[in-house]
Amino acid sequence: MNQEHQATQALEAAARRRRELRDALVALEDAISSPSRDAEPWREAVAARLAALRDAFAEHVAETEGAGGLYDEMEEIAPHVQGKARRLREEHPPLTRAIGDAAVRFTGPLPETADLDELREDVQRLMSRLTRHRSHGADLVWEAYALDIGGAG
Repeated sequence: MNQEHQATQALEAAARRRRELRDALVALEDAISSPSRDAEPWREAVAARLAALRDAFAEHVAETEGAGGLYDEMEEIAPHVQGKARRLREEHPPLTRAIGDAAVRFTGPLPETADLDELREDVQRLMSRLTRHRSHGADLVWEAYALDIGGAG
């Protein structure tokens, strides 16, 4: 049975990063769903939001995986979550690469033959993967601390 825990410094820092990552995802969704009639300003907006997402995700990784970070703390107070924390750690490198790959696609002018719907769908799939990762992280925090990490608003 879970024992209730008070919010710790690592947990509060991770919650801040979670909100920042959510905000970056919302801003990216706003950019990709905006009108793309004039492809260049649209591309620039999406590229800027992908750069912000890349930074927010890098900070999330550093906060959760760093020495004394959230995953270390969770594994110490709730050893039964080690396997789930390991899986979340293992998701970080492929997600980091996927964000970088998406950013590269929006670097420089888009080819005239670019399929904007396809580009949008690819970014939406990436956002879905990140949302799922955030959800699994929130579930893990709940399992370890019996606290809701929030970040929905």
